[in-house]
Amino acid sequence: MMSSRRILTLLLFMVGCGGSSAGTPDSGGGTPDGAPGHDAAIDAHPDARAACTDTPANCAAAWEQTASDTYDGLQGDPGGLATFLRAVPKGGDLHNHLSGAVYAETLLGWGATDGDCVNSATDSAVNHSACSATNLAIPSSGSFFDAIVAAWSMKDFTPPTGSTGHDHFFSTFGKFGLIAGLHRNDGLADVAQRAYDENEVYVETMFNLGKNTGTLSASLSTGTLTAADLPALYAKITTNAGFATAITNDANVVTSAYAGYRHALGCDDLGSPAACTVEMRFIAQVSRTGASDQVFGQLIGSFEMAKQTGLIVGANLSSPEDDSSSLTNYNLQMAMLDFLHTQYAGTSPLHITLHAGELVPAQLPPGNTFHIRAAVETGHAERIGHGLDVEAESDPEALLTEMAAAKVLVEVCLSSNTQILGISGTAHPLAQYLAHGVPVALGTDDQGVSRSSMAGEYLRAALDQHLTYRQLKTLARNSLEHAFLPGPSLWSPDVGTPVTACAATATMGIGDDPNPACAAYLATSERATIQWSLEHNFLVFESAL
Repeated sequence: MMSSRRILTLLLFMVGCGGSSAGTPDSGGGTPDGAPGHDAAIDAHPDARAACTDTPANCAAAWEQTASDTYDGLQGDPGGLATFLRAVPKGGDLHNHLSGAVYAETLLGWGATDGDCVNSATDSAVNHSACSATNLAIPSSGSFFDAIVAAWSMKDFTPPTGSTGHDHFFSTFGKFGLIAGLHRNDGLADVAQRAYDENEVYVETMFNLGKNTGTLSASLSTGTLTAADLPALYAKITTNAGFATAITNDANVVTSAYAGYRHALGCDDLGSPAACTVEMRFIAQVSRTGASDQVFGQLIGSFEMAKQTGLIVGANLSSPEDDSSSLTNYNLQMAMLDFLHTQYAGTSPLHITLHAGELVPAQLPPGNTFHIRAAVETGHAERIGHGLDVEAESDPEALLTEMAAAKVLVEVCLSSNTQILGISGTAHPLAQYLAHGVPVALGTDDQGVSRSSMAGEYLRAALDQHLTYRQLKTLARNSLEHAFLPGPSLWSPDVGTPVTACAATATMGIGDDPNPACAAYLATSERATIQWSLEHNFLVFESAL
């Protein structure tokens, strides 16, 4: 939960100073450096902004126009545009997989420190106890080092005969999984540092949670699980003598991860690094290719954990959507979410965001034209990850209208969409979503594997999708509007229109030092408080141009 000290810090705009992330990121196939460094202008005190004698609202409008004009003037200069976008405030990253977030170079550094090795034939990390003539010490440079980085990421990937970007992407995780698993807290700290360096204020990251409850469910389930079996299995799980302990142990993983990454960053010390100001919450990542009883148990654990700690805010089904198990069990998994939605209504604050439509027609058997609609209507997803094949859904116009009306946000991950499925340019449905009023935010997905960054996603949105500066600003605002944080929004009824208590006045602009009425409103809401901090960052960035 956001502490009162954190709220006060944001209200006083004590944003801090930036640093650089570990690792050696590369261009990521057209994306900028993954660790650009925090923009110094955002660290300036509000009084350092350019003098303006007009009203705060008119000043802000003029500064925004300057930023838009600057952005437009850089359209023929990709390098200059990349530099500009690195400094743009970016709100939050709502689609971030911890398992793929860390760059290969950083993982190799951790593994080398641990004394681990890499198999020279498979490029897979092995424990230090298994080092041998074929399991070689991790190098610090050279051809073997480069080969490992290429095997652990999309760096310089060119599909060989019989392989695809999809295949290579998903093959990477098992190769570095040993090191990533042993350095969970370091990985989370790396995510927070990179987010700060990217001028983000919030991250929701996904990793495997609820495993104890999943194991309990698997031990109690018999036979092939169907939708009709869910009520009885739920009753059997929740009345089992080991249920409370399983939930406690699952919740302890969440609280331990939060404390652990903040300790790794040094947030417990006096003079904490500025990356500690980035708010982080967790999404329970449940593999849709797992056994159905295990999946059901992990989802139950997610709803239960959210009742115990505000650090876990959502659940998501991940793993390749085109996997045969994913396709076979899709309807059953939506039925699980539908059942649990009713079961926990009013008792658990857990939210649902679902990977859906991360497919191309060649991967779909006949009749599979319903994944996004089922995720929204049956799975009760408040956000959709990717949503690439929306045009292949039955009656896509009605679906887009429904998503817009329900304000179901789409988490768009442009780099991974290009690398995994070859979808970019006009083939990407981003323009369709925007045209229909469906809210959208950019996400990094697996930025370490993709060799990307949030700035890289913004650059792709500019160069490949031709979004305007104001559209990018709206996407940044959307990321916090649709974050799974408690409390009312800064905006009402629409993003960009502030609530009455925080409307601009003759002496206060949106993002300025809040007047008493606005400060009182912000104090009631974690969401509005962090939204206000983003608006402050926009004011400082735009006025400094």
